Amino acid sequence: MQTLPRYQQIIDYYRSLIESGKLVEGFKMPTEEEMCNQFNVSRITIRRALDGLMQDGYIFKQQGKGSFVTTKRTDIQLNHLQGFNEEMRALGYEPSSKLISMEIVNPTEAIANALGINVTQKIYFIIRLRCADGMPMAIERVHLPFYRFPGIEHEDLTKSLYETFKQKYGCDPTKAEQFIKAGSASDEDAELLDIKPGKPVLLISRSTFERSGKPFEYVQSTYRGDKYQFNVTINK
Repeated sequence: MQTLPRYQQIIDYYRSLIESGKLVEGFKMPTEEEMCNQFNVSRITIRRALDGLMQDGYIFKQQGKGSFVTTKRTDIQLNHLQGFNEEMRALGYEPSSKLISMEIVNPTEAIANALGINVTQKIYFIIRLRCADGMPMAIERVHLPFYRFPGIEHEDLTKSLYETFKQKYGCDPTKAEQFIKAGSASDEDAELLDIKPGKPVLLISRSTFERSGKPFEYVQSTYRGDKYQFNVTINK
């Protein structure tokens, strides 16, 4: 029988420890140097093993701090409307966002319809990377009518958009229509989410409405499939 490559043996070793509960959530992995000495392999082999564990959702890396075990899947309720920051804090994570881009553009016909405007009206198109405890969790592509949120480009778009909507524009979300389907990570999304292209992701599109019944936001999100599960309670 063919012997597995050394990096794969190391991946299997740590996967077994994590799945058996011997290494728990938040455990700090040994340094690359320590692992090199432990397994008597090169740093390249160790890095390949760590990358494999990270791609499979067993560890995550924090810049300047090292690698840590992660065993949790983020459990999101679908029964009520709340933003990413609220969701993460309710689960004990510290949320953060990175602004990837912000443009003022004309919408496609589909997006214009979702926002209840026509294609000649400008929109804000905002792309953000959403993180929990520093780990990339989701990419949000947010479409907002320009007329409803003039000047929002001057706000801090790494903070909660819902808070900005409410405090600056008097816009409070009251309901949303959401659609979820399975997908595979594109090259672009995989790079942002720190996973391999083609890995499973959840693709979510959402139209959000304010009290007047008008849609004010259309979001297309890509969530890591290895870190998310969704919950819904159904009453008879």
